[in-house]
Amino acid sequence: MFHGSAATMMVPFLDCFLDSKGKALAATGQKVPTRFNTFFFGCGLTKQLWVPKTAGQNYETTVQLKPLEAFKSKLNVFSGLRIPFDDNPNYQHWSGVAAAATGISPSKQGQFDSKTIDQQVADVISRGARYKSVAAAASGNPKESYSSLGGLNTLPPETTPLGLYTRLFGPGFQDPNAPNWKPDPSIIVQQSVLSVVADDRKRAMMHLGASDKARMDQYFTSVREVELQMATQLQRPELTAKVAIPTAPEHDMVVNNALPNIKRNVPLMSKLGAIALATDQTRVFNLSISEPGSQIFIPGDSLGYHQSTHEEPIDPILGYQPRVAQYNVHSMELFAMMLKELDSIQEGDGTLLDHSLVFAYTDQSFAKIHAVDGLPILVAGLASGRMKGGFHVAGDNSTVSRVGLTAMKAMGVSVDSWGANSMETKSPFTELLA
Repeated sequence: MFHGSAATMMVPFLDCFLDSKGKALAATGQKVPTRFNTFFFGCGLTKQLWVPKTAGQNYETTVQLKPLEAFKSKLNVFSGLRIPFDDNPNYQHWSGVAAAATGISPSKQGQFDSKTIDQQVADVISRGARYKSVAAAASGNPKESYSSLGGLNTLPPETTPLGLYTRLFGPGFQDPNAPNWKPDPSIIVQQSVLSVVADDRKRAMMHLGASDKARMDQYFTSVREVELQMATQLQRPELTAKVAIPTAPEHDMVVNNALPNIKRNVPLMSKLGAIALATDQTRVFNLSISEPGSQIFIPGDSLGYHQSTHEEPIDPILGYQPRVAQYNVHSMELFAMMLKELDSIQEGDGTLLDHSLVFAYTDQSFAKIHAVDGLPILVAGLASGRMKGGFHVAGDNSTVSRVGLTAMKAMGVSVDSWGANSMETKSPFTELLA
């Protein structure tokens, strides 16, 4: 196991560091980095209440999108997208997750068949940041991470606001403004040890079989990523203006699936994630509010969210499940909390949200019958001017992977196609790309 903790950047990209247009660092001409986020929510939305009636810009705000209205000009809504299974089963509460996050119909329950989109983006944009990516689970469940290197290699989330705070601002953080700043000696030692391990790679690989070689190759790739992280931490940060470090959250905060607790944790985790992005500790932040098949519950509701999707009858007059619909709205309120934190940080010619993308997705389009066609996907942020906002994109039964490819293009990832098998696509939604 590798641990990296040392001096790290703890300042935002202030105006004094930027050029006259607010788009690049004045000292180097390097562009302000574009960040990537994911937001996962279980059990989907209610079609009659979330899908706008008109496509394109100037669509009407629907009932379940109402919590996001303040961000409408920076938000794109995707409906009518298809998920083919490619002879795989429809894994309940999983096929939609995997298809949205990888563009591949999963071959196994609970496993991704490739790196998830956040890790594919992180491979390109995260060099120079303290952490390649950071994940948080607002309900406190350590299994609620949908950031993966493929297979069972899921990256663990921080499960409490205090845990997230400690990782980002706890031991190992050094103030870059300190006059006696110097690299942490323990990192220098660790870096040299890793270099020795890497030097022995060729000799070790000669005696391994194909499967072990593959495992070792993945291991040495991880070693290299840690070395790059350490190289960053051994350099004094170029940005030296101070910002206020947030105070530690309460030690006794309750973290579970109760909606009031999640509504208290999401703003805190979102704020910590936003500050981490603004100070270049990471460029990729993943937040989940539940597992697929959400176990969120409102105190006093004996069924809770997931069970309600299956047991609540469809109202014959309304044509939908009213209790489930209210849970859907709560999911969008929680998403709005994350966007609010990103949009509250001024940066150059806009806000952190303007310099980010947030890929929000779910597991089901109609949870009562485990349907996935028409899976709700929302993408917020303008990706430093590379993504247009304010659109409702009616997918017309095209594959869900087109959204992932569009996001990859907006993030500057050099890729011609995305997904595999029936979901492989070379067709991003070009009307959204600036």
